[in-house]
Amino acid sequence: MRGSRAFKLAAAFLLDAMAGDPENYPHPVRLMGRSIEFLEKRMRPEKPGEGADTYAGCILAGTVAGGTYLCARLVTLLPGKSVTGTLLMYTCLARKDLEISALKVAQALEDDDISGARDLLKALVGRDPERLDENGICRAAVESVAENFVDGILAPLLWAAVGGAPAALVFKAVSTLDSMVGHRDERYLHLGRCSAGMDDLAVFPAARVSIPLVAAAARFCGYDGGAALRIGFRDRLNHLSPNSAHAEAAFAGALGLKLGGPASYGGMMRELPEIGEGMWRAEPRHIREAVRLLNAASLLGLGLSMVVSGRGRR
Repeated sequence: MRGSRAFKLAAAFLLDAMAGDPENYPHPVRLMGRSIEFLEKRMRPEKPGEGADTYAGCILAGTVAGGTYLCARLVTLLPGKSVTGTLLMYTCLARKDLEISALKVAQALEDDDISGARDLLKALVGRDPERLDENGICRAAVESVAENFVDGILAPLLWAAVGGAPAALVFKAVSTLDSMVGHRDERYLHLGRCSAGMDDLAVFPAARVSIPLVAAAARFCGYDGGAALRIGFRDRLNHLSPNSAHAEAAFAGALGLKLGGPASYGGMMRELPEIGEGMWRAEPRHIREAVRLLNAASLLGLGLSMVVSGRGRR
């Protein structure tokens, strides 16, 4: 049976809601990660330098992204491609796991297990959780839920709507490249430049769409939709990344929080711009509210992607 792309998107979203990301199965993103590790070791120039590293980084990014598209395209040409395409789209979504991880942190804090909450937070954020108090843990969790709404849900949905499973998988490949080599430290400053730039371009449309989606979801959930829209557009560029603050600013406005500020990464303190104009003190309830907002915005994102897929095919 040849299902429409909109039907596949809805089925993939439902699969993610039911199954999440089961452990110990060959998830495409894990395979991408291993491929990147393998290729990075072999593509690094023997004589490092800005030009050589940048060139090697472009070859690395092009090989991973192009190889991902080729493999996905071949798989979707096999018999049963409607089912296969749906399954591949499903692997690109991370809403259920994001919800579970965030709610585990909230539950640990509500049980007065701050040490356990710090350990659980490692599944959500890249910052150092060891010295975070309850307020810091809650703020970090809310920020991660907001940012990952774009990277883990909205962007793959929209790419799947435009180009099917191959496009969604290429997006995940680019996102994985950025998370592994797209850093600004000495090791990856030049090697990861191409990967970081590709990720910025790939996320750009979804980040901009996220603000009105979050604002609409906030209205449905009984939060401040007007503030989500106003602060979302006002503070959308308050981040080193051109995309990361868009959804975060909308979440901050909707929940009445002030996010951003100093944070430790790899033992180094970074001064990040402030986002929002609410209160600094976040509580476990704010994590639960952020998850509720995430789920509502994700449903709106699914609806938008289904509309986009129909218009694109026509």
